[in-house]
Amino acid sequence: MSRNASTKSIHGASASLPAARSARRLSEASGEDHLQQDGEQIQSLKDQAHSAHEEARMVLPGIQALFGFQLIAAFNRPFFDLSVFDRGVYLASLVLVAIAIGLIMAPAAYHRLVERNRVSKRWLRLASRDIAWAMAALTPAISIDVYLVSVMSTGSAALGVTLGAGVAAFLIWLWFAMPLRRHHREHRGHMQSSVRHPSETERAR
Repeated sequence: MSRNASTKSIHGASASLPAARSARRLSEASGEDHLQQDGEQIQSLKDQAHSAHEEARMVLPGIQALFGFQLIAAFNRPFFDLSVFDRGVYLASLVLVAIAIGLIMAPAAYHRLVERNRVSKRWLRLASRDIAWAMAALTPAISIDVYLVSVMSTGSAALGVTLGAGVAAFLIWLWFAMPLRRHHREHRGHMQSSVRHPSETERAR
């Protein structure tokens, strides 16, 4: 009897294993669906550092290419046909691109020298701030380049100013105004949600 009972218990346990695995897979799948429907997932400190690193890697090649084209333009004959004012504007654009490159590469240098074996929130704040400032420096630099190319192509300073200002307005909206607007709306939504649904500690009080 004891042998039969133990055999039945073993068979019952082995039969319950697939059911438990299926339930676990179903639970994981439902959790993934919930994350996909919600559209948001909180990142760990390591994932945030990886995201910041990838953001810098996405921006840096474009800035370097722009800097290279600017350096080449200074040694071409049409460059010397520009007015003194336009050449000064070109120099300002070159300096802004150099500043943007330095800002983009600053987080990597800081992490290598100061926080080689760890990731901190301080570094994440530094990386986010440097990337944002790099984009801020890159906005007028690109607009100036559009202005100069327009002047060299058409000879019309008015058209160059119009196109440069239009590009600047578009980049400001795309890189700063729209994200900040979204951030402000989400922050206001979280504040309203916290007011409507107080935490358990506040309820206990």
